[in-house]
Amino acid sequence: MDRSRRRRQFNSALDDEKNYRERFRFPLDLDDEKNENDKSYRNEQMRDEDDSASFIRKEQRKTLFDETKKAEKKESSFRISKAREIPSAVHGTKKHIEQAEGDGNEEIRKQKPLPGATPVPSAIHGTNKQHLSEEELSYIEADKKNVQVAKQGYTSPIIENLKKERLLRAKREQKRIEERRRREAREKARYDDPYNLKGSQSEQPQLKQKPELAESTETSVVPEDSKETFKTTSPYNVIMTPYDKKKQLNSRKSETKRQGPKYTMPSIHMLGSDMAADYGEADASHAGQVIEAFDAIGIPAEIYDYKTNGIIGRYGISLDRTFRLSNIVRLREHLAPNLPFVSFRIIAPIIGTSNIGIEFPLQEPVHIPFSKVFSSSSLKLRKNDFKFIIGKTVDDKIFSYELQKAGHMLIYGNNEIDSSNIIDNLLISLMMNHNPNEFRILIASDKPHYDDYKDLPHLFQSQKSIMDPDVLSGLFKELNDRHNQFRRAHVRNLESYNQRVNYESRKSVIAVVIDDLSQLFEDNNPDAVRTIVQILKKGKPLGIHLIMKHTRPDVNIRFEWLQMMQTRISFRDEKSNIIEGSETLVDGNDMLIQIPTSNKALRVNGAMLPEDSKQRVFSHLKNIGG
Repeated sequence: MDRSRRRRQFNSALDDEKNYRERFRFPLDLDDEKNENDKSYRNEQMRDEDDSASFIRKEQRKTLFDETKKAEKKESSFRISKAREIPSAVHGTKKHIEQAEGDGNEEIRKQKPLPGATPVPSAIHGTNKQHLSEEELSYIEADKKNVQVAKQGYTSPIIENLKKERLLRAKREQKRIEERRRREAREKARYDDPYNLKGSQSEQPQLKQKPELAESTETSVVPEDSKETFKTTSPYNVIMTPYDKKKQLNSRKSETKRQGPKYTMPSIHMLGSDMAADYGEADASHAGQVIEAFDAIGIPAEIYDYKTNGIIGRYGISLDRTFRLSNIVRLREHLAPNLPFVSFRIIAPIIGTSNIGIEFPLQEPVHIPFSKVFSSSSLKLRKNDFKFIIGKTVDDKIFSYELQKAGHMLIYGNNEIDSSNIIDNLLISLMMNHNPNEFRILIASDKPHYDDYKDLPHLFQSQKSIMDPDVLSGLFKELNDRHNQFRRAHVRNLESYNQRVNYESRKSVIAVVIDDLSQLFEDNNPDAVRTIVQILKKGKPLGIHLIMKHTRPDVNIRFEWLQMMQTRISFRDEKSNIIEGSETLVDGNDMLIQIPTSNKALRVNGAMLPEDSKQRVFSHLKNIGG
């Protein structure tokens, strides 16, 4: 290597020593490269350097050494010399009494608390001192006298209370067992000696079992002349078998049974006597003319049946199988001149058959008695089913229907007398079988026909005119109350609600009679109209039913109202506004009834109730009270 390029170094040994001293000494740094010989060599070299002149001062060298010197560990002043005592959950901060060791005799020593120590709060009493009653203090003093209790230490009042409760519970249980044994002994003695011949000896087994009771009875002296000891608890001096006990218990229950209101229903005899009339035979001359009328238009026909209810008659006619029954309506104009009837109605087909029927009014009609219809129907059984009767159909069958299924009813037609009779039949048939707690009536009319209904116990409120603004205010409140009560009871109809509540809270069925609906539309009573709309929407499941009469065909009924009226009754109507085919009816007691459970209207003639029978029923109902 060229000399000019050789690096000049002065005192290289000193530089190496300086680098070694300035190096930071880590605690975990192990000088594996240096051995013990190197350490001794360096120590000798450091002594020589101290004696000789050096470029580094002595003070500076000390500071460099101090910076890299490892810190010495010192004992911490926060070391715990003695652990703090933890308070006990039972004894608190008080020390246990321990037995001294090392002595032959059993000595009791107590540990004194450290001077200046703060009291540690108890887990039960806290920092407050425990206040003991005099009784508890007496227990503590008594326990201190006992050496065995003293060995165990301080007794807690909580444990003492638990002991007291346990003792009281044991005493009560013992008392209950003793009472049961006495009762069993009395029962056994009663069955062993039913006539009580032994007298007070029947209690001897009981006294043998409990000597303490015998000692207590000896103190009370009973005179021998007293006859009370020979009395028996069995009635009538006989053996009380379980059957007799059950019978006696049932008799007591029957005595305390709820006594509800007693209503005597009107008798069926109040409706009058049945009128026997012969109207079941057909006129032979009319039958021949009907066959001739069909032969005249070239249709072979045969009469196979005849039925009548005393007002309307019907011939059942069977035609050829090749003839279409839908064409018979077109031939009505050809049949009319040849038939012997002024007005007739063709039914094609008769329900349940493939035949047709021709209905015609009888020349000598016979009235249908209400008493006959009532006594022949299921209403005579006096069931609580809210059935009503109106009259008879053409085939001499009784028309009866349930009010709850009928819903809201509309009676349509310009026939004031017969429509009022229909309402009388409906209401009286319901009042005959239901007391005022089950059925109520509200009449919104000031017509004199309804004066007989005044002072009846079935009335929901007094009669008012349909134009009175407050005529239906009470009913509207009842409607809202029932709606809220049914929702709280989680039911949807009146029948379910009455099954869940007691007898006093049951709701009654309310029939609202509105006469006349045409007057309400013409004069406009908005409050009554709003209430009627609400009842039409939600009154049927709540047990409120409308019976509305409309006697003026020139006043139209709203289509929305007609859709909500499930049952419709129509008298003769030339335009057939309510029921199709009502233009073929006869003026007077003749109607078509459309019920919700049938898609075809039924022709019905109303039953007649005499005025004297009606007054007898009303007088009986008024006398039973509300």
